[in-house]
Amino acid sequence: MTGLKDIAIENDVDLENCVVFIRGKDDILAVDITNAGIRQRSDDTMGFTFSLPPKETLKLEEYFNKFATGEKFYYDISQTGYRPVYYRGLSPINKEVSAEYHPKFNITLFAQKAIVEPEDSYFEPTCACCEFCHIG
Repeated sequence: MTGLKDIAIENDVDLENCVVFIRGKDDILAVDITNAGIRQRSDDTMGFTFSLPPKETLKLEEYFNKFATGEKFYYDISQTGYRPVYYRGLSPINKEVSAEYHPKFNITLFAQKAIVEPEDSYFEPTCACCEFCHIG
């Protein structure tokens, strides 16, 4: 995988204040979490709602437009560890206008928690006669 710290330095991103999305080995997007909200429902679906400047909103939309529904990707919030999820879609973009600050756009990324089996929940077969005799 491409070094995440190298990408952070190159793009002037503080990983402690970002949610990082990874698709494949080196398709990475880091988004500032200053104006973000993350909600998870009891059915394991979740929404990442961002309020971003126009340029950042466009980058987010272009990144996720490459995804197919149900495609697996990973997210990491403030370097707490990567979690697998399935892509479920993006909400329509809503413009937020205020006299107090520059225009921002609100967009929500919908995902569903991926169920991952721990790698140590089974043993590799040690004999060629049976593929199931070593399942723990």
